[in-house]
Formats: sequence, structure tokens, C-alpha cells
Amino acid sequence: MLAGRSWQMNMHPLSYREITDFDLVKYINIGGLPSVYTSQYPELELKNYVNLYLYQEVMAEALTRNIVGFSNFLDLACLSVTEEINYESLASDSGLSTSTVKNYFQVLEDTLVGYLLPAYTKTKKRKAISRSKFYFFDVGVSNYIARRKNIELKSELFGKVFEQFIFQEIICAKNYLNKNCEIKYWRSTSQFEVDFIIDNNEFKNNYAIEVKATESVNAHHLKGLLALQEENQIQNLIVVSQDKKTRKLENGIIVLPWKAFLDRLWAGDFFV
Repeated sequence: MLAGRSWQMNMHPLSYREITDFDLVKYINIGGLPSVYTSQYPELELKNYVNLYLYQEVMAEALTRNIVGFSNFLDLACLSVTEEINYESLASDSGLSTSTVKNYFQVLEDTLVGYLLPAYTKTKKRKAISRSKFYFFDVGVSNYIARRKNIELKSELFGKVFEQFIFQEIICAKNYLNKNCEIKYWRSTSQFEVDFIIDNNEFKNNYAIEVKATESVNAHHLKGLLALQEENQIQNLIVVSQDKKTRKLENGIIVLPWKAFLDRLWAGDFFV
């Protein structure tokens, strides 16, 4: 009851800056839970974590005894990571009501198992979609539940999980650096999309970030950022990729290798 006598700190899986000799492919596959990343048997560690925590503690928090329904929901939630949430479709596929699915997502967020990523809706030329996206707190956990194994570089699945990894780092840096910005994504009704917006609520200090697993960013990868650029709402446009060198394109978009991006992220360059 006395102000200033209690603190709240959210703890995250190990981040890029906390791991010596960081191995991207390893992290993409098994995630950053300390007991998992350092284990000789990461799959067994993930199995026990999921079975003992997610399917028991989180389900208890959801106040449900519908084990099959909750399990189906969790499987589908993992498969839909990085995508817009369609509550009606998920409800139909999992055999649950729409209100129950919404409640389950809220429980995952309340228990810090996942994050609802709101939409950026300030654009005027192109109407923005208002649905949220959902991301699990750890790529290894979502991989295990979704039964993904041996995710390799240059595969389509690698790109999906790579995006989730970058999201984890952004959220982790925001919290550990104690920043008050909002993290969002943008998608127009005409299907232009940008993965992340770091909204510092200042015109010249907001960042639009597109994540691509390619080793050579080209014009094809810039459609969403260019569409957003036309809105004249966000001045700083970045592509995070596996390119070898940082480069600034003629349209002002900056291509950053993922390590360079994370170094700048943890230095606080993208936050006010």
C-alpha cells in the first residue's frame, strides 16, 4: 500500500546480449529458456516445461477442465504465431466458443506466456486492419507445441520463427531498458504489412521494422515499408535481415544485419 516500496520486473528468456557465442540457428530451434539453452537434452527440458507448466498451471488459471479444448487451442495458437488473430476461425477449429478463445488468449497474456500485438491504425491513405497478432514468449516453447524440429536456414519456417525471435528481443529490450514506448504492427486492408512499429509517440523518433530472413534484401521485400512511407507518419524505416553489411537505400530505408540491429536495439537507439 505504500508507494515506492514495491517493484515489478518481467523476466524474459535469455536474450542475444546475455548469451556468449550466440548461435542463431540453435536459438531459433530451442529458444532461450536458461534450462533449455544450456541443456544437453533441450527437447526433454521443453517437454517437461510444457507439460508441467503450460498444460497444468496455465490451464488452471484459465479456470477450465476442458483439457482437450485447451490443448487444441494452444496448438492452434502456436501455429498462428506472427499472424493476425481470427477468433472465430480459431474457435471453430478448436471446438470452443469465440468468447472462450478470447479468454484463453487473455490468460496467456496475463501469465506472460504470450503477447497480443496491437495494430497501428494511424494511417489515412490506406485503411488499417485493427486485429491484433499473437506471439509466444519463447520460440522454443512454441516450436515444441507446434511440433517443429530441425528448422534450417533459408527454409520458409525459419523466416517465420526469425520474426518471432526479433519480436522477443524488442519486447525484452523495451522492458529491461524500462522504456514506455508501444510496440505495434501495421497492415492495410489492401494487404500491405510492416512487422513492427516502435511507437515512441514522437513524429521523428518512431521506427517501422520489417523482418526478412533473406541474405540479400531487394525491392520485393520493401513493399510494406514503401506503402507506409507514403503515409508520412513514420520517418525511420528499417529492414532487419541476414545481409552481411549495413546499407542505406535510395528511398531512405536502412538495411541492417540482424546482429547490427540487436546491438543498436540494446544500446537504446530505437527508444526515446
